[in-house]
Amino acid sequence: MRERAAQAVLLARSFEEADPDGVLLSAEDRQSATAEGRAAGGTLENQAEQRARVLLARLGDRVRSLARVRSWTRISLALLAPVLAGAFLVGLSTNALGPTRHINLLAFPLVALVAWNTGLYVALALAGLASLFRRPGAVGGVEGSGAAGTHRDELGFAGSLAWWLGEWTLERVRTPDPRAAETVTRALAAYWSEWSYASLSLSVARLRALLHLGAAGIAVGVVAGMYVRGLGLEYRATWESTFLSAETVAGLLHLVLGPAAALLGETLPDAAALSAMVAPAGSTPAAPWIHMWALTTAGVVVVPRLVLCGVQLGRSAALARSLSLDPVGGSFRSLLVAERGADVRIDVLPYSHAPGPRSLETLRELLHDLFGLKALVDVRPQVPYGAEPDPAVDEPDPTCVVVVYGLVQSPEREVHGRYLQEWMERGGRPQVLALVDAAPWRERFGGGEEQRQAERVRAWDRVLREVGLAALHIDLGDPLTTEAVGRAESSLWPDASTARAAGGR
Repeated sequence: MRERAAQAVLLARSFEEADPDGVLLSAEDRQSATAEGRAAGGTLENQAEQRARVLLARLGDRVRSLARVRSWTRISLALLAPVLAGAFLVGLSTNALGPTRHINLLAFPLVALVAWNTGLYVALALAGLASLFRRPGAVGGVEGSGAAGTHRDELGFAGSLAWWLGEWTLERVRTPDPRAAETVTRALAAYWSEWSYASLSLSVARLRALLHLGAAGIAVGVVAGMYVRGLGLEYRATWESTFLSAETVAGLLHLVLGPAAALLGETLPDAAALSAMVAPAGSTPAAPWIHMWALTTAGVVVVPRLVLCGVQLGRSAALARSLSLDPVGGSFRSLLVAERGADVRIDVLPYSHAPGPRSLETLRELLHDLFGLKALVDVRPQVPYGAEPDPAVDEPDPTCVVVVYGLVQSPEREVHGRYLQEWMERGGRPQVLALVDAAPWRERFGGGEEQRQAERVRAWDRVLREVGLAALHIDLGDPLTTEAVGRAESSLWPDASTARAAGGR
């Protein structure tokens, strides 16, 4: 998914899912956004982007500074020019030639610059080699906020800087309505958790590009500063050392400056000539040395850094076109529900449990969210305790069987578990969803008996886990939430792409 579209969808989705009570986004706002998204046509990405644009426009009138969140949490390429200009000025302001008019060839400031960058290239090469031996999926295969932290740690300083920028942004978004403050906090926390993980590689690629460009700009500024000062002052070159002999210094200079001297047609002095240049008595005009150090800096610092900057910019351009994000995930599933489910039949089997009309309506809403509005939801008569699966012989197996238990029932492996297992082993292999309805428990005990309720939930989890299913705990007497839909989707299709494929049958 494209970067801007992904960012808009994630931000709008985070607010929509964090606001089940409609404090900031009413049901009419959401329905209108869905209608406009579908009307936009084109790909699902286009429809999702349009729906997000409408929702963010509604939110922008109610949440101060929300319009800036996307720009604040994205490393923009518009920073390239300012970073280059600022780095050049920093380099230009340094006095690389020193306060006196004699420059020491062994203490030349560009020596440190060249050495630092050479060491950096070695470190980058070693890191690249290490990545070849890293276990595949060690980062990307982890989900949730822990994955974002692991990814950030693996990307080093640039990853930490990208993370800090996002945290700094979230502290600056405010809403004038105190009632909405909690919703805004939840929404922004959810947005940053997802966006940081989805875009961290992209942000780091851009930060690295900026750092490489800045390093090149500083080097160019330092060299330019030398020439500017050399225009008005005469500098002389000399050297001195407590430990190095003239022969050793000659070898070092030939190693470092030899390529530049060859390109410029200069002849580097031998040991005897260097002996005559020892400070304080000996010296030689500094211009040839400045030219050689400038050319060496260009070859060792400026050009490689610009190449690395270009590599990171190319990588960031590719990442910006293909961020891994489902455009119709979460609450944006509403873009799909009207078109899916034409060939899907779902049998609802209340097992020794009689859901009320409101509970059945919530259950239908849940199943239509999962499979599409065109799916046929058939609520069968209550299944007696201890009964065997006995679908009508003249009908094909359903796409999905939803067995609804009441939380007040005591789960039994040989009764409730066996009933599910027999459905799972049928020849047609329908999907099986085990739903444990908490509404009867609430009606019987109200808000009390919390410890007993938690024990009963664990008992159902244990029994259903033994037959290979995860219990979907939900109170069908309450309004349906996006979180409940997400848990149901995870129970049926642990993988989101599988969910979309199954939903389109």
